[in-house]
Amino acid sequence: MNRSKLLILLTLGLLSGCAGYGYHEHMHEGMGGGMEGDMHAQHDGMMDMNGQMMGAAFFRQGMLVAQGGRTLYRFDRDQPGSGVSSCNDGCSAKWPPYLAPPGATAQGPLGLLTRSDGSKQWTFRGSPLYFWSGDQKAGDMMGDNFASMWHVIRP
Repeated sequence: MNRSKLLILLTLGLLSGCAGYGYHEHMHEGMGGGMEGDMHAQHDGMMDMNGQMMGAAFFRQGMLVAQGGRTLYRFDRDQPGSGVSSCNDGCSAKWPPYLAPPGATAQGPLGLLTRSDGSKQWTFRGSPLYFWSGDQKAGDMMGDNFASMWHVIRP
């Protein structure tokens, strides 16, 4: 299979997986802003700042976001590349992991790890990705530097 056909199949697989998670229905809500946000909205969140395929997460206004523009975070207690999330049980209630749909595959800086419950969680450069339950709308980043351990993902 040639590279362009493989790329098309990967894109279609990711788009179909995202649809089940409410990604497309919220993609354009609350996404006003600069030219960078407009570019990503036109590409359904599939490109990074350099135009590279990234799956369902993308950079917007200098931070990594997903699912309708929700901010993504990393946790200092996680060891990048270990394939393990340190945020489980009560922690994951406040910091929901960014879960991948069935059949998702790692792509570029986005990877996957298997959580203790068997679900798949997205990673960025080996760091597990999370949302903050306190963020109410696209672009909120209320969890940045929370307890000096949670940080927005920046390029």
